[in-house]
Amino acid sequence: MRPRSAFAAALATLLLAGLACAPTSLAAGRVVIYNADTVEFGEAFAKAFNSQHPDVKVEIISAGVGQLFTRVKAEAARPQGDIMLAASKESFIQMADLFQPYVSKLDADFPERMKDKERRSYGFSMPLQVLIINTTLIPAAEAPRAWKDLGDAKWKGKIIMANPALSGSAYAQLAQMLQLHGWPLVQQVVKNATITSSSKLAYQGVGTGEFAIGLTGEENVFKLKSEGRPVEAVHPAEGTGLRYDAVGIIKGGPNPENAKLFLDFLNSKEAHTIAAGNPFFRRSARKDVAPPPGLKPTGEIKFFDYDVEKAARDKAANLKKFEEVMAAK
Repeated sequence: MRPRSAFAAALATLLLAGLACAPTSLAAGRVVIYNADTVEFGEAFAKAFNSQHPDVKVEIISAGVGQLFTRVKAEAARPQGDIMLAASKESFIQMADLFQPYVSKLDADFPERMKDKERRSYGFSMPLQVLIINTTLIPAAEAPRAWKDLGDAKWKGKIIMANPALSGSAYAQLAQMLQLHGWPLVQQVVKNATITSSSKLAYQGVGTGEFAIGLTGEENVFKLKSEGRPVEAVHPAEGTGLRYDAVGIIKGGPNPENAKLFLDFLNSKEAHTIAAGNPFFRRSARKDVAPPPGLKPTGEIKFFDYDVEKAARDKAANLKKFEEVMAAK
């Protein structure tokens, strides 16, 4: 081999070696995530995403569903966020026009019922709504077993739930009670309950023993049990609604290409496995991620025919009525 040819071959080898060691992603810039879950939840996905795309700066803004959707609506003329993470499907339906249709590269991994028809959102986790019981304060044999039991006057002052105007999961609880029993039950539950500003305060209040009964997602009960708290989940006898929290791209956001990149990551088996693991314990919307060990098998849970479209359509009117019920308490 001639010297010049040998040099060229060596140089090509070095260049290829350098490329092999370089990050696999050429993406850069930033992406802004509106996170409707805990700060720790959002940070877990930012860290995993950055392991694949180290040059994309992930900015996370965490707040309740109500606050975040109010913010997205207020920013509609000049959006500041790119992704909505883990917000209720009911809220996505109600404000569908604020989200950008996008067919994810992983679209085929999701059952049809777990993705919006126009692909404005994809299912992320399935936070089934349950009653959380502090077993130190209420023996199992005496605990409420159904939504309707929460209206019993003997539970007055012992129940805590979040304000459905501020919490997506609390609105799902309200909508399910309304579809099963109507306003008479809700009015009685409000009389019996303390209404708090966040869903986290609701389940934590039962875990600490400040309240005997709460309404929450089943994963929060599992989380408290793993910490040694004396709590149990009761899947209501009438059934719970099969619903999910979702992820979607905010229409007109400042970083559209990175938003697609982040959404595809959120739709991945890796991201859903993180959500199903410790300390989040979420049922996945993907077909190939098993429920967290310790959660009741999905096949053993009674569901009722929850109309998520109706829940979304009626949300504004339901929240207005709920405010009136609270004022009359």
